[in-house]
Amino acid sequence: MPRLLGLQAGSFFLSLWCCLASVAADVVPVATADSSPAVEGQPGQSYGPGTRLLIPQGRASFVIPAGWQAQRPDDSETIVAVSDSGAGFIMVFMLLHMTEEQLTELLAEPQPLTHDLVFEPTGTVAKKGNRLTASYESGSLSGRALAVMGPDQAVLFFLGSPHTDSGHADRVLDELADSTEFPAPQ
Repeated sequence: MPRLLGLQAGSFFLSLWCCLASVAADVVPVATADSSPAVEGQPGQSYGPGTRLLIPQGRASFVIPAGWQAQRPDDSETIVAVSDSGAGFIMVFMLLHMTEEQLTELLAEPQPLTHDLVFEPTGTVAKKGNRLTASYESGSLSGRALAVMGPDQAVLFFLGSPHTDSGHADRVLDELADSTEFPAPQ
């Protein structure tokens, strides 16, 4: 099974940090997550907290948490968010046609984001309801993955941050997961 994170993220990850450095100036504001429909993320456009953003391909959506800015890099189906405080990054992936077992296997593998940034698993994949979680480390960085399973698709949130308060990472991921919506079956 391919390593999804490295496959989709590696080619743009480093350049993304440069692109997102100017995020605050070009952010599309949204009043609240409940008052606005989901926005289809356009490549190169930045989106601020409270924006309900559609994930390319599967059409699921999530709300960007307070203190974060998100962008869909050019030539990518991945959405990347960075913390306003510099506390890390979040990569959002749409996973189509994967069984729970395949998703569990994927999360149990090392996750290469670039050729020299590989997050190694630090435990087993845990399941609670329609969510799978896994923890990783890479040098001075911690990684947490949370997959929300929906009908024939899943949304994978991967949060990388300095080794600090793991409770903060869990709170941000839970907020993202709680805000995730899948389209109604047709």
